[in-house]
Amino acid sequence: MGVARPPAGPDNPELRAATAALDSLEKSFSRARASLDSEALSLRDANRLDTAYIAKYASFEHRRAAAVDVRTARDRARRVRDSLAAKAPRSPAAKH
Repeated sequence: MGVARPPAGPDNPELRAATAALDSLEKSFSRARASLDSEALSLRDANRLDTAYIAKYASFEHRRAAAVDVRTARDRARRVRDSLAAKAPRSPAAKH
């Protein structure tokens, strides 16, 4: 997922912090999604009448809900970062 990131120069610590927070949330969500995708495939092929399936599915749903929260936080962090980047003065090198 190659997302273009605005430069977070040393003269804008708020933008640097927002970019770091977004990067962290992006990594957390990507890991959660990969794990959930893998588990969803195993649940798809599992015996749904098995009592162990119920526990596995409940755990999966709990982690899925947590991943939704991370995605929401990531999207909010992206909006904050983009807003800060839009307000940031352009460096002379970026004007070309």
